[in-house]
Parts: sequence; C-alpha cells; structure tokens
Amino acid sequence: MLRTYFRRALSLCCSVAFVASAVSAQADPIESRPATDASAMHPATDPFAPLAYRAIGPAISGGRVTAVAGSDADARVYYAGGAVGGVFKSTDGGASWAPVFDREPIAPIGAIALARGNPNDVWVGTGESNPRNEVEEGAGVWHSTDGGAHWTHVGLDDAGSISAISIDPRDPHRVAVGVLGHIFRDGTTRGVFVTADGGLHWKRTLFLGLATGASDLTRSPDHPSTLFAGMWRFRRQPWTFDSGGPQDGVYRSDDNGTTWRKLTRGLPGGVVGKVGLAAGRGGRVYAEIETKHGELWRSDDGGTTWRAMPHSPYLGARPFYFTHVFVDPADANRLVAIALILSMSTDGGKSFHAIATNAGWDYHSVWWSADGRRVLEGGDEGVTISADGGAHTWQPYALPFSQPYHLGLDDAVPHYHVCVGLQDNNSWCGPSTSDNGIGVINRDWAQIAPGDGMWSVFDPKDPNLIWSTERNLDNGQVYLTDLRTNQASELSPDAELNGLNTPAGDAYRFNWDNPIAFDDDGAALTAGNVVFRSADRGKTWQAISPDLTRNDVAHQQRPGGPVSHDGSGAEMSDTILYVATTPLDRGLIWVTTDDGLVQLTRDGGAHWSNVTPSAMPEWARVPTVDPGHFAAGTAYVAVDRHMSGDDSPHAFGTNDFGATWHSIAGDLPRNVSVRVVREDPKDRTILYAGTSRGVFVTFDGGAHWRSLRLNMPASAIFDLAIQPRADDLVVASHGRGVWVLDDLSAVRAARTAATEITLVQPRDAYRMWQWSPVNTFTKPKLPADAFVGENAPPALLTYRLPARAKHVEIDVVDGTGRIVKHVIGKQLPRHPGFGRVAWDLTEDGPVRWEGTFEQNRGPDSGAEVVPGTFTVRLIVDGTTRERALVVHADPRDPATPAQMQQRHDALAQLNDELSGVDTMLNRIDTELKHASPARAQALRAFATRLTYDPANVEDLRGDAQVRERILDQLARIGSSSFQVPNAAETAETAKIKTAYDTVAAAYPGG
Repeated sequence: MLRTYFRRALSLCCSVAFVASAVSAQADPIESRPATDASAMHPATDPFAPLAYRAIGPAISGGRVTAVAGSDADARVYYAGGAVGGVFKSTDGGASWAPVFDREPIAPIGAIALARGNPNDVWVGTGESNPRNEVEEGAGVWHSTDGGAHWTHVGLDDAGSISAISIDPRDPHRVAVGVLGHIFRDGTTRGVFVTADGGLHWKRTLFLGLATGASDLTRSPDHPSTLFAGMWRFRRQPWTFDSGGPQDGVYRSDDNGTTWRKLTRGLPGGVVGKVGLAAGRGGRVYAEIETKHGELWRSDDGGTTWRAMPHSPYLGARPFYFTHVFVDPADANRLVAIALILSMSTDGGKSFHAIATNAGWDYHSVWWSADGRRVLEGGDEGVTISADGGAHTWQPYALPFSQPYHLGLDDAVPHYHVCVGLQDNNSWCGPSTSDNGIGVINRDWAQIAPGDGMWSVFDPKDPNLIWSTERNLDNGQVYLTDLRTNQASELSPDAELNGLNTPAGDAYRFNWDNPIAFDDDGAALTAGNVVFRSADRGKTWQAISPDLTRNDVAHQQRPGGPVSHDGSGAEMSDTILYVATTPLDRGLIWVTTDDGLVQLTRDGGAHWSNVTPSAMPEWARVPTVDPGHFAAGTAYVAVDRHMSGDDSPHAFGTNDFGATWHSIAGDLPRNVSVRVVREDPKDRTILYAGTSRGVFVTFDGGAHWRSLRLNMPASAIFDLAIQPRADDLVVASHGRGVWVLDDLSAVRAARTAATEITLVQPRDAYRMWQWSPVNTFTKPKLPADAFVGENAPPALLTYRLPARAKHVEIDVVDGTGRIVKHVIGKQLPRHPGFGRVAWDLTEDGPVRWEGTFEQNRGPDSGAEVVPGTFTVRLIVDGTTRERALVVHADPRDPATPAQMQQRHDALAQLNDELSGVDTMLNRIDTELKHASPARAQALRAFATRLTYDPANVEDLRGDAQVRERILDQLARIGSSSFQVPNAAETAETAKIKTAYDTVAAAYPGG
C-alpha cells in the first residue's frame, strides 16, 4: 500500500506539477511563450520577436521528401529535405528528427550531399527538381560545416531547381552541382557548375541552352574524376509542359567536370527526355531515360557502350516526375528505381520487384550506405529506412512534411478543429489543441477522404458532416464524410472520367484543386468551368452559371510531349479555382479562375458579371478571393503568375463589387508570389498574405507589408484562415503542415507605434482537463520518435513596451483582490516590443523543500483557479496596466460552481499545509548548518514528524508522515480529474489538517 502511495506522490512531484500539467499542456505554470527559436531569427528590436506559431502537424501523413542523404562515417546521421519543408536531421539512426534549415530564407529542397568521412560537412541545393504542377523553386546552394547548426549561402542564386550535388571524395572543397534551372522560364544558370574552393567561385562547364538543365549528376566510385550528367530540356506552363529535346541525353567528364562529351553508342537517338543516372563499381553505369521505346540502359565499360535492358512495368511511369535509379555501392548488380512503387533489381537491371510496399507511394530519392546495408528512401509519405539492403523497411512518423492546400475550421468549444486536404495524402482533420496534456500528436489526426486532398470543410448546418474535394480517381470529385459512421460518400457533380482525356473534349473541366463553398441556405457549391449547386447534400447538382472561364481550346490539349504525355489532371486549364460567398449580401457569389478572371453574381447565379481587374496580368491564376467582413462590396483577390515565369507579387482589392480595383501588393518582396489574402475580421486595414515564402501582414490596406513569418520556415503558404472566436491565424504551409498563431490581438496592437506601456486585452480562457490517452513520461512527455505539436496554453498574456524596462512583473488577481499568480524575472521579456507569456490557470505553487532531491521537492503549481473574472496586472518600472480576463469552465464539465469552489478550497488548503511543512524543513536545514549538538538533535527529531525523508525516488522504508500524507491527498484529488473530494478524502483532509496544526504548533523553539 505504501508502494502505491509513493508512486502516486512521485508522479505528482516528478511531473513538475501534475496538478498543473493536468490542466495545461505547458510544462511550467507560467512561462515565456516562444518555445521555438523565434528570437534567434529576429533580433530583440523586432517587436514581433516573442510571438510564435505552433506547428500541429499532421505528421502521420508524411509529405513529399525530395532529397535524402546519410553518412558512412556515422551510421546514426541522416538528412531529409522536403519539397517545400526545409531540411531535417536525425542523429539516432532515423528514430527522431529535428529541423536544421528553418532560419534560412528558402524552404524547397532539391539535393543534399555529405562529404566523405565528415557527417557535419553538408551541402544543400534548393529548389525541387521534380517539376510537377505545384513545384516550388529555390535560391541556390547552402553549405554547413557544423552539421546544420549554421549555414552559409554559397551562390548559384538564380539556379531555380537543383537536381544533384556531387562532392569529390578526395577533396571536399571540390563540388559539382547539377542545375535543372527554372521550371517556368528560361535562364542561364543551368547545366553543371563546379567549384574548387568550397563555393567561393563557380564555373559553368556544361550548358546546352536557356531551357535545358541537368536532371541528374553522378560520379564514378572507381574513378572520382569521372562524372556523368543527364541533360534535359523541360518547360512547364499552367496548362501543359514540354519534356525533351534533341540535345538531351547522357554526358561524361573525365576531368572532374571541366569538359564534357555526349555519349551515344548504344543509347537512344533523336529526341529524348529526362535522364536519371547511377554509377557503380567496375565500370557499371545505369541510365534511365524518357523515350518512346525503352526505359533503362546499362554500360559495363564506364559509359563507352550501352545496351538496353528488358522492359519492366515498374519503370517508365510518369517519366517527367520520376526517372531516377540508385545503385548499391557494394554491389553493382543491385539498384533501386523510383516511381509510384519503389522497386529493386538484383540482376543488373534485367528484372525488378517491388520493395517497401508497406510505406506508401511516389518515391523521389534514395541513398545507399557504402556497404549496401542501410538504405534511406524519400517519397510522398516521408522517409523509409532499411538496415538490410532494402529487404525490410520501417517508417518514422516524426517528419511533418505534409502539404495542405486549404483549411476548414469548425467552432467547437473550446478547441476548434482543423481540416486539410493534403497533396497525394488524402484529407485529414485534427484538433487545434488536443485534450491531452502532451500536445497534438499523430493519433489526434483522422483521415477523412481519399486521394489527393484539396478542400475539407464542415457542413454549416451539421458539424458531423465534412465536405471534401479530392483528386482520387479523377478531377472534380466531391466526398461527404459522416463522422458518425466514418463513411465518405462520393457525390461528384460529374461522374464521367475526364482526367485521362484531352480536356477540350470534356463536357466539364475541373481543376486539380477544385473548390467547395456554401451559399446562404447551406447548399453546397463546387465548380469546374461552371458553378454547381446542391441543396440535397450531393444527391443532385444543378449548374447555376455558364462557362465562366476564357475557354481557350489551345490550352485544353493533352499535356506533355514531345516524347511522352501525362494525363494526370494536374494541368487541366480554363477552370474555376475558388468560390466564395458572404453573409453580408444574400445571393452574392465570387468566382475566380485559373486563366485570369474574376466573376460575380448577386442573385444566386441567375446573372453573372465579369469583374476582372483591368490590371490583371495575362493568363494569371487567381487562387483565392476573400470577401470583406465590413462591407458587402469589398473583396480581395490573390493573383499568382509564377507558373508563367513571373515571381513578382500581384493582389487586388475592391470596395464596389469589382467595378474598380486597386493594387494591394504594395512593397511586398519582388520575388514572392501571392496565393491568398485575408482581411482581419476586426480591423479592415489589416490584411494577411500567404506567399511563396511565408506570411506577411499589412496595417494600411496593402500599401506597406512586413514579414509575419516569425518562427516558421520559409515555406509556400497555400491558405490562411482566421478562427473568429479563438481569434487565431491558421496557416496551411504547403510543405510543413498546419501552423497556428494564437490570439491576433497582439498583431493588431502593432498597428500603431509603441509610445506607451500596453497590456493587450487577453482573450477568454477555458479551464480544461487534459489527460493523456497514451503512455507518458517526465521530460519529454513522449519518446523522441513521436511527433508532438504544441498545444495552445489556456491563457496568453501579451504586453508591449516602448523601451527597454528594468523591471517587469505580472500579477493575476481574483475577484476578492487576492493575487493568485505572480511572475517576475527572466520569464518576462524586458526589451522594446511585445512580451508574451502563458498562464496555465493554476495558482502559485507551494513552498518547495530545497533539501531533498528534485523529484521529492513538491509541485511547482498550486490549485487550479475557479472559473470567473480575474484581473491581469502588468507592472513595469512602477507603471501599472490592468485588463480583465474571463476564465470559463469546460462546457462539458457537469460540476457546479459550488463544487468547483469546494475542490479548489481542499487543494488550496493542502498546498498551504505543504508550504508550511516545507518552510519548516527548509528552516531546519538552514539551522542544522550551525546548530549545537543538542539543538541539532531536537531539530532532526522534529523533522521525522514532518517527513520520513525518502532517500531516493522509490524509497519504501519509512512510515508516511504529514508531508507524505499531504502529497498523497494532492495526488488522489488532483491527478486524474476535476473531481470534488469524496467523503473519505474529505475526512482524511480534515485529519491531515489536525495533524499539521499540531506539528506546526510544536516546532522546537530556539
């Protein structure tokens, strides 16, 4: 029985404050808000520095990994780069991962390479080289000599997309880089570049024209001065792409990349497309080539002669997207080919079989260890790892590379839910803050609908229904998921297969990213080239518009060529991208298209008007329109022209239903495209923009912008949403999942210059019980291989200082005038700008016994407060500011106010008694340092009445004294619920009080 008691008491003490952590996910009762390194990214003079986003995932879905690398010098070290997610590193063999590139100004990753023998010498080429429709470009090459702790930009700024990096094993300063170049326009930074001085100087040594770049680059392991390059002409437009040219093919250099010659003997002639290369030992070289006939060629003499390998159904799929092979450094007959399914050959390319069938689909990169045992693979589901040469694989679920398109939010109290459609990874819903005391973990996210997810939004009249648009089998698919049964019904307005057809022949054209919305009556709206409406939840649909696009047949041809075509639906053009309604004007529907139009109806679709801005760039995509919150005629459109080679920002606003428009792009950086603009629901002069490199905010309607990236990586932002009740900015980072900036009141406060001390009005807080449904530990709460998104704290307290302060403190005062929480010191920023701290709704903790080991010192936090209205008091160098803070009870909790008070009083009494005991113990410890022998004997004897003084974390040798009885009651009452003490606990609490009063009165004098 004593053993059971001690474990309960230990859990109370060891978790810092189990009573507190049960109420809040925060580790400390009140703490400095920026858990991430926002301050390191922004100097203290930046007023936004203490603010930070929370990343909440999902990580269970993985996300597109475009580059991987490992170390032969240290088998524990791996690196993985995301399509738009930066670089993560593992130092424990792939069990856990941490970001190492988030401070840099770019996030799309194309290639990673490590110097031989030094896992800390890392090169990163930015810009994904898998040129699909939503590819993001980079800004050159970065180099780190300390394992990613610090990075140096070493040039090739205009590279666009980098496909490969090869480091000379004899000299890590000699590096060759394969540059695919810009996907959407011409450029001179293409081909192969070499440096002999670690990136200080670069020389372009292989260049075949403004549209042809290097699709791959590999080095002979037997002859390190010999390199092979695959050259590829590729150009993408919004409605099609071209893959292949007469100069494309395999090139060889025998002088470390200085000079090159094209290899032709036995290789396919004429126009070919993408080339993937792998060089093995003994003169073995493989080339996978996009051709009309054949996929794989092999050379056994270092590339001098080649022969075609037999056809395999695992090779040749979607050649512009895949077409890569990777050879085992220890066995030239073993190679891996990437495609929808990962496959391996063990007979030199004569045949292939599927591997890693338990780990998803769409693979993009592979790294082999020198001994051929360890294999690291990157694909759309994250990374997979093999320790036996690919025979068996396992997949860590700690990499949050997910790529959401759009956001759907509900209004659940107190924690709303977020739904996202993910690139190639279905649609998912999860909580903005979890009801557990850990954070938002993988099991908190649930898959909602299948396919490439775009939209998932809650039905406005039934929160148990979620509408999703997906590219599962075809463009334009609509699903309705009933959360009560978890069934997702396919309810598309057009069931004719069109994604594989030539678009011009289809009755309707649906975009890869087709929209979903609702009108004033709650009817669903979706769109192809026309707008559809369903009033019976998808059973039937009615077209309520004519074709609202330009309907240019020239842009509706089968995409691809001249070598191969690709009818995935990703290039479907002349389609509607966005549909939006507003409660301010019944019948008003805004529509935007992928061919540069803005359309409007004010009578529910009976009549339509083309209200496209006169300054709209030609063939621009208009990905979003945001109706204003203050006037029905107000709307904002984001205009994205990067797929036409124009990376500059475009955005417009109107206040008269589109009759006139004005630019709101202002002074946004000239190299960022805009995908979404949202108006602040409480201040019409504040707008938020999601761009290709992060979030921006304006306080003057679009004339001047500043970065609101904070602690996020520089990933592309595909959607923004503001949850009105919580007042959170929710961000869809297309490469790093969902991020939340809690409580926009701080951002609004920055609208004016900081001329005086300001305490920002805190939003209402909710006292929630948070209990972990999984095994938890001390620090961290979960094993390192598990993804954990940060929970929102119950209460955020934000202030702003006009100048550096000497002294800052915060008091939280209850309705009686009693200070229930007091914080002072390093937790409170004192520099000019914002300070933000989190309060977990607990009172100040009891005095702690400093003379025992950490786990036995007692809780940091006191009882949780009773719901009600509190006063937050900010004191800065003698100046005081006050704001009211309302704390609500969990609306699901049946306890009455009287019961909540009864619980509080019991816990508060026990904490007061614990303070008394520990004060006496601390005093005894101090007196013993200089006490006489007689005095020391009396003090030690008295101390045994307070505690049996456990010597270790599971000391079961003594009888519980007053202190142990108090800790036991705190654990019984406070560790598993908001329960009111039962009769037995009430009786024991009374006995403890009597015992405490007796022993407190008996403290030996002297």
